[in-house]
Amino acid sequence: MEDDEIVTAFRDGQVTLRRNRRQEGFTNALKEIGYQHISQGDLVIHSMDGGFGAIGVSDSDGKASPVVHAYRSDDCNLEFLAYYLRAATAAGWIAANGKGIRERSTQFDRAALAKLEISFPLKPTQRAIADYLDRETSEIDAMIGKLDELAETLNARRSAMIQGETVNRTAVFTRLKFCADVSLGKTVQGTQKHDRESYVNYVRAASIQPYGLELDDQRMWMSDDELSKYDLRAADVLIVEGGGGYGRSVVLEDDMPNWGFQNHVIRVRPHPDSDGRFLNYCIKGHFTAGLIDIIVGGATIPALSSQKARELPVPHLSHSEQTRIANHLDEITDQIEVMMAKVAKFKSLLVERRAALIADVVTGQKEVA
Repeated sequence: MEDDEIVTAFRDGQVTLRRNRRQEGFTNALKEIGYQHISQGDLVIHSMDGGFGAIGVSDSDGKASPVVHAYRSDDCNLEFLAYYLRAATAAGWIAANGKGIRERSTQFDRAALAKLEISFPLKPTQRAIADYLDRETSEIDAMIGKLDELAETLNARRSAMIQGETVNRTAVFTRLKFCADVSLGKTVQGTQKHDRESYVNYVRAASIQPYGLELDDQRMWMSDDELSKYDLRAADVLIVEGGGGYGRSVVLEDDMPNWGFQNHVIRVRPHPDSDGRFLNYCIKGHFTAGLIDIIVGGATIPALSSQKARELPVPHLSHSEQTRIANHLDEITDQIEVMMAKVAKFKSLLVERRAALIADVVTGQKEVA
């Protein structure tokens, strides 16, 4: 078992070798205490994520951590049972029978599974149901895969357009340090005893998403002088300073009175003769081209400091030319966003259709020939 590769149960129901899907985002144990062998054909249930779909039949031999429990049976068809349990997942039955241990997770262990009442048709019927669902869901999965490919193509097209109009232009380049201001926000302190009227909303690093600003109701205390120092105005460009999303940026379309920003956010305030939208597109171009990774380097805790941000190059163009390019990219990216929204909606409908089909078949509402 020492040479076995790690098998993972994913929330979409696939149980496969981790390398077949992704390697990032996992915590690997230094000592694999309690790891168990998984054989191809085993039913695998993730104790913490089972209530959210991490249940399926393994397509590979390997090993898995003690957080999963696995089963073999000569008395029932495990593919049918996996579909049945996933239908129970979609209906919320598994989450209701498990013990909640953290947000977006639950404890669905062997004892919880043993309490679940399952209706088993005759074994040949189980096999027929599993075969039918294999065929039907594979067609849906193929369509979902095509939509994912289309989304990737659209995203790549958007990135190429931005890079072509900004960082790949044949032009004299200058540095962001020539902007009116490049600075970090205020450090958020956990306990502060002040007049609650002095608490204001603030933009967090997590608020800055690839193509938009997602605000929440997080608040921090600021004096009037600090609020003036950390104010946010239309055309300001905000950049994520650290964490997994360092280098993400967004431009503000309007003033944001009584809002501040935290110390993991860099505010770039352009000169009056610069277009904030153009600067934002330049930063996005650097982000997708990998220049920001090069500037950050191989630090243990990578971060784009305000000093490093000042060194980001931007084409030295007239204000009118910047505005022309920004208007053109706004039009192109808006069109791509509309198409990507349609792709996401269609994919959501297919996922819902897949779940409904499984539920209808395993519960007998839809007969299988």
